[in-house]
Amino acid sequence: MSLSTTSRIVAFLTYFVLLTSQSVAQLFFTPGYLVTTTGDTVKGEVREQNSQLIQFRQNDKSTPQDYTPAQVASYYTDNTNRVSVHLKEDGRTNSYFMYELLNGYVSLYRLFSPEGRLTHALRLPDNTFVPLRGKLSLLMLTNSLKECSNPGFTRLLSPQSFYVSDVTLKRIVSTYNTCVKPGQVANQSTPKKKLGYELGLSVSAVQNRWIYGRSGQMNATYYDPSGSYSPTYTAAVGGFFTIAPRKRLSVSIELLASWYSGNRNVPLTDPLEPTKKAYRLYSFKESYLSLPITARYVFIDKRTRWYIKAGLGPTLTTIQDANFVSSDLGITIPIDILHRTNLGVGSLAGVGANLLIRQKYPLYIEARILSHAVLDGVTNIAASQSLQLAVSLPIFRSY
Repeated sequence: MSLSTTSRIVAFLTYFVLLTSQSVAQLFFTPGYLVTTTGDTVKGEVREQNSQLIQFRQNDKSTPQDYTPAQVASYYTDNTNRVSVHLKEDGRTNSYFMYELLNGYVSLYRLFSPEGRLTHALRLPDNTFVPLRGKLSLLMLTNSLKECSNPGFTRLLSPQSFYVSDVTLKRIVSTYNTCVKPGQVANQSTPKKKLGYELGLSVSAVQNRWIYGRSGQMNATYYDPSGSYSPTYTAAVGGFFTIAPRKRLSVSIELLASWYSGNRNVPLTDPLEPTKKAYRLYSFKESYLSLPITARYVFIDKRTRWYIKAGLGPTLTTIQDANFVSSDLGITIPIDILHRTNLGVGSLAGVGANLLIRQKYPLYIEARILSHAVLDGVTNIAASQSLQLAVSLPIFRSY
């Protein structure tokens, strides 16, 4: 793959991403309805922007309208109800759209993604909302749920057994509602399960290196291409498919294409003629396709999600050119390559961040290292190493 070819591919993918971004708004509307603050129900299509903004249209020919929690009491899409939650704290009110986890005497809601330490909220019988934040959640629950003294319920509020999660909080609220209002059945929201995924494109700025292994030849004094070759600064282009991208642990399959072209200059040391000045200029050109399969783990889960990833993947490599130039003989001689096309296994490891652009659309930026091995014969192995700064943009997604 030549430099001009890589440049054309990068230019095409950049143009494609920019062109797609103009129509990407059409991809994320899902059928549903919203309930206004006056109680009117309007059917149409909903697109979630973030916890404080949605867009709604009646059909694909309508102009999308922005709605905030102050304008909408609730909205329903993907078999899940979202409710406007208004939290009054320190003289100000912050409003969010939250998923309805439990609807009853006391109701429970959860944010799509945490806002600082805020993850959940309660709605009390007097229609006031109580924020649940991290370690303070237990205190807020204890102060708000005072009408039940059942030992089975109080044990749920023990610091030793308490943990902030959907399961724990739903058990606490459901047990409390049953204790206080046994005749009033809580309606539990049961969103349909679906495969979460992201499918998109990636572009990387890379530094590719090549290390050629020693062959053990008898005339290594005069012919020895082994060693580290000069780096190539180029690009890697490709695509990715990620399963369960919103979970802490997800799995990705990528397809990457890049190339290498480098050389090394080796002085000739002739023991019979120590004063002789000569050199061998060795050069290699290689292109490769890599299909890494990696696991990604999110270790900081806030507005900006930080993660690490690692995995293995097959590679298809082709050594396009391999030569050495003899300065004393004045000739260029091809290096004998028995297997110019190779199938092998490489590895990928890196760290990255999930940023939000255009409010809710994710963009991934990663620093990573990709490597693979090339076998050109019986005794020679070359290791290729690529340092990459990658930018990945999901084009299609479903959460």
